[in-house]
Amino acid sequence: MHYTQLFRQLRETRHLSHEALARRARCHRNTVINVESGRPVKFGTLAGLMGKMGYAPESDEMRTLALLWLEAVSGTSFSQPGILAAARKQAAVYGRGAQLAARQLAEAVIAAGLTADQIRLLVFAARQPEVLTIVEAVRDLVESTAGDDSVPQLKVAEDK
Repeated sequence: MHYTQLFRQLRETRHLSHEALARRARCHRNTVINVESGRPVKFGTLAGLMGKMGYAPESDEMRTLALLWLEAVSGTSFSQPGILAAARKQAAVYGRGAQLAARQLAEAVIAAGLTADQIRLLVFAARQPEVLTIVEAVRDLVESTAGDDSVPQLKVAEDK
């Protein structure tokens, strides 16, 4: 079964039309139609619609839909026991790595004594690569003038 078929079946089981589900999810009815027609959709969109239909994130329906969606986007059949076992093993390895990275990040934040505002600024900068480029340019400028007693004169383009 394809995830689009299961999604439609679950929607119809709840006696919801495309329009009714779209109203509940506060999205356009074409979003629901796109899911069922097999157009590429993010899993977050799919999960959000499932939630609006009343399916819990940990429900069997959600798990099955997630697995079918993953099969569709990856081209890998997880219904084969060997592939599913290998995928679970890789996910566990990734999970351990992510936990270790989170622990290391927490330790670094504590050691640096960062404030909540500084952490929010770091998160913002990480999500905005262009901000990081600006910060690096300023850092390079400051480092290049370190030891130089003159104050760098920054020129700013002004609007005319």
